[in-house]
Amino acid sequence: RARVCAWAMAVVLRLGVLVATAAVVGVLASAIRWRTKPPMAAVEPGGSWTMDFTDPSVADDWKAVDDRIMGGSSRSRVVHADGVTSVEGELVVTGGGFASVRYGRELRLDPEVDSLLMEARGDGRLGYKLTLQTSAFPGGVSYQCLLPLSESPGAEFEQLCLRLSDFRASSRGRAMPDAPPLRAADVRTMGLMLSRYEVGGGVKADIPPGAFRLQLRGLRAVTIAR
Repeated sequence: RARVCAWAMAVVLRLGVLVATAAVVGVLASAIRWRTKPPMAAVEPGGSWTMDFTDPSVADDWKAVDDRIMGGSSRSRVVHADGVTSVEGELVVTGGGFASVRYGRELRLDPEVDSLLMEARGDGRLGYKLTLQTSAFPGGVSYQCLLPLSESPGAEFEQLCLRLSDFRASSRGRAMPDAPPLRAADVRTMGLMLSRYEVGGGVKADIPPGAFRLQLRGLRAVTIAR
């Protein structure tokens, strides 16, 4: 009986060591997964590109590019608060007439991408745009698409689908009819803007000055047409 009891105790001790070891391995594996998770702006398997605006670090990759280059005095910034990233500031229509921010990293989209899906909430203003800059037509030219957001100040977050075919080339508020068609493979960076100028050029008179705020949760490049 003494031998049986000793053997049983040894088995129990070994099982305890195995359980403890498994627990430690599990904790380490979780830590490694947390530390090595893919960046919030990343290319996923299959070529999809995503940006998670709920990640606080995303705001650091954006910088203001306002209308001071055209003699204006608008100002903007990108901040993270309450679990979302916001583009906010003040639009001054005298002078330049736009407030914008630009993503500071280079983009590489799959050539088959034809649409961008965005989850956003506006403040009731018109004139918010997503802009894309390309290697095919550099030098201050951007392809712009108006964000079809609700005009209600208290609207909830909306799912927006922006087709690349709906983007129009513009440079400092002027249309660029000779610009080549927008292709996903040529896109190198992007921006967000509140502007009194129409997509493709022309002044949009019903964009009032004052404070603004555009909230973002996510952006994803996808292929819809098959």
